[in-house]
Amino acid sequence: MLSLREIEEGACYISDETRIFVAWEMLYYASKIFWTCDTLKILDRAKSLYNYAFVAGENNKFGELVELLQQVENPIIDTVRIVICFENYFKALLLLNKYAIHQMNLDICRNEFSQFVFGQNKQLLQRSTPILISDIKQAENNDPWSMEPLRILNNQTISISTLLKNQKYRAVYSKGNKSDKKLFPILKSLNSTRNSLHFLNVDYIAGGKLQINDLVFLRDYVSTHIDTWGGNFYRDNKDLIGIGKTQIEHLDLD
Repeated sequence: MLSLREIEEGACYISDETRIFVAWEMLYYASKIFWTCDTLKILDRAKSLYNYAFVAGENNKFGELVELLQQVENPIIDTVRIVICFENYFKALLLLNKYAIHQMNLDICRNEFSQFVFGQNKQLLQRSTPILISDIKQAENNDPWSMEPLRILNNQTISISTLLKNQKYRAVYSKGNKSDKKLFPILKSLNSTRNSLHFLNVDYIAGGKLQINDLVFLRDYVSTHIDTWGGNFYRDNKDLIGIGKTQIEHLDLD
């Protein structure tokens, strides 16, 4: 069951204004956490040395690259930050397109809401298909502006693995351009290796599992698709964001 009276839970589903406010908060946090990555501070120099060492074949530059990469205190934390950045970005876009970002309760859906399960094993449709917030409220016979808890939803949000691997999810936040086609394989690789103690070390990069150019690509993607787009979004929706913020702040007073 998901409470709508807590911003940490389901306050984003109260109204269009709270949905837009929470989406903006997620966009802001996505950008903020990405730019705290220590790797970004040395990225331009690392790209130059990488090209010298692995493209131009100047082996003497490899030692400089090793020393430079060793300046990154904890590269595992950086990859976690990158994954969290894009997880927030994708979920913000799901919210803006009026889809639920919280996981559905399998048992409740199996027993009471068969429209949200499929197959002989009655698996959650949400595992492969985004579910509209309005469909959930309608299934529970709640008015669009109801403050009643949503029994169908849990307080955990959809996993980044689901967001990355399913085409119907990706279609929500992908514009189908070349940059998006490149983005998803990189993020899948980051997500699958972020718990590896070898992530972003020299052997990992030298083995071709991650190119420095991939990190440059992610940096440029965030600048264009999150920072610039997010700034325009805030400018165009400043009033609605303010209303949503006020509505959520007043929850503490009710």
